[in-house]
Amino acid sequence: MERIAVLSSQIVTAASSSWATTTAALIDSPQTPLIVTIIGGGNSGHVCASLIHENTNGKVKVQLFTSKPKSAWSTTPQVRFPDGTTQKGLISLISSNPREVLPQSDIVIWTGPVNATKAVFEMIRPYIDPTRTVVGTIFAQGLTHILAYRIFGPNMKFFALRNIPWLCRTTVPGRECEIVGPKTSIEAAIVNLSEQFMKKTIQPLFMVKSINEPVINVIPDFVPIVFNPANQLIHPAVYYCHFRKWRSGTALAGTDEPNEWLYRDMSELAGNILQELDDELQNIKDAFFNATGLKSSLSVLSLRDRLLIQYGDQIKDKSTMAKLVGTNTAYAMARTPMIRTPSGVVPNATHRVVVDDIGWGLCVLVSIGDRLGVPTYMMKMLISWHQDLMGKEYLVNGRIAGRDVGELVLVGPNDPLEMVAMIPSDLATANDGTAAANLFAAADAQADEERIGNP
Repeated sequence: MERIAVLSSQIVTAASSSWATTTAALIDSPQTPLIVTIIGGGNSGHVCASLIHENTNGKVKVQLFTSKPKSAWSTTPQVRFPDGTTQKGLISLISSNPREVLPQSDIVIWTGPVNATKAVFEMIRPYIDPTRTVVGTIFAQGLTHILAYRIFGPNMKFFALRNIPWLCRTTVPGRECEIVGPKTSIEAAIVNLSEQFMKKTIQPLFMVKSINEPVINVIPDFVPIVFNPANQLIHPAVYYCHFRKWRSGTALAGTDEPNEWLYRDMSELAGNILQELDDELQNIKDAFFNATGLKSSLSVLSLRDRLLIQYGDQIKDKSTMAKLVGTNTAYAMARTPMIRTPSGVVPNATHRVVVDDIGWGLCVLVSIGDRLGVPTYMMKMLISWHQDLMGKEYLVNGRIAGRDVGELVLVGPNDPLEMVAMIPSDLATANDGTAAANLFAAADAQADEERIGNP
């Protein structure tokens, strides 16, 4: 209780703002360590578990909540950096039981795939007080903030990173991982937290100490996350081109077999599709700015510009979009998700490269584009192809109205466009409550409406 009291005493009300209303500081007393619980044992979960203890000089107590057996994890996982040096972490508690790790947590960080965020948030909700425990996601996509609001409520303390802090991979599960490419800076959007809290408390958790990077830059709202020219564009384009010759019930073999590497030597066809996707995204973004006047949308760069800024020195050939991606050494180690059979290979329909970026990427963008009257022909083509692969139905007759859209968080035809940027409680401040009330009235109506294509 003393530790909770100390933490609470350092959370104070800041100046009124629609997206940052509280601040907190890292507890310095060794008798009252901050408890950070990592949720998920994937690549980024391994890195977090290896970095946090030493990065904070032991002032943060690290817990791991994972479905994997405790015996599969070392309590001292190790991360290797690009220069060959290593750093060892310390995990005080590893458990698959939420009752053991969540109630005492000051910060919980979700490190898993985007498509599982809804299920994980719903699972942890009964075990935390979201007005006290900070909930964060190491990579956000789509309307994550609206999802969090619906589950945790308007007084939640929430942050979402726009970019994973490093390109990384697990080398020995539960024990060793490596950072393939650190980033100089990452962006974060926040609800009921302050920039000071993000800089002083969250930033140290993810830093590579030898270079003191990445730095966290707090963005004014969630628009740059929703319109992020990243995975939600790259993965659908490249995966479609790898498997466009595949048909259900068959396998690809010989010269039709996809490249083992997801990004290396990207075809010019994939690059052209990717360029078209980025053009459609930029058109949606421009229409959104014209409709709302929210200047945060102006910070959304084209995919080409983003790649050059973030990975410029690691890209060998900058002549075309395909070359920008295909010769980026930071991307070189990613393998193409596929399933090998005796007769060849077939696509992996449940891999996050497929699942994350359709329902929680392109479908969200198309819902905004439809709301604004912006054509999204390439996005819809790729949704149609991927949904057939996944056995889902999001798009029917050119509309995002299939039987499975209820599992997603989208912008409906009557929703306030501002929900792309902020949660409804912030809308209430900005729009006298009318937009927030309309948002949930529309959500209720959408939940009851008949879905096109229902069996």
